Amino acid sequence: MWAESTSFDQLLKLPVLFEHFKEHQLKNPNVDLLEFISMHYWGQDMDDTDNDRDMQLPFKKVNINTHYILFARFTQAPRIIATEQTVLQTFTIYKDQYHPDPNLTSPFRPPCV
Repeated sequence: MWAESTSFDQLLKLPVLFEHFKEHQLKNPNVDLLEFISMHYWGQDMDDTDNDRDMQLPFKKVNINTHYILFARFTQAPRIIATEQTVLQTFTIYKDQYHPDPNLTSPFRPPCV
């Protein structure tokens, strides 16, 4: 059983936030996103008679009685079936030729003749 009182349903309202931001930009193209969030969440919203629309924004009205409960019922306990598989792989013998000589790739080396 899993039960928790959260406000994840508020995240479903994010599209409303961006739509309302576009509505504000139509009224005033100089409004940026930070100013929009500031006016709706931290400061005074301008008197634009859209209070009903403002209250549809996420986290404006939080339902504290929201509960998400998940019940899982099994007729028998789940079993984990482990199987063993052999992986056949051959490894080649290590050869120095696959790595460059550090003396040749160093920027500080003696002049070549």
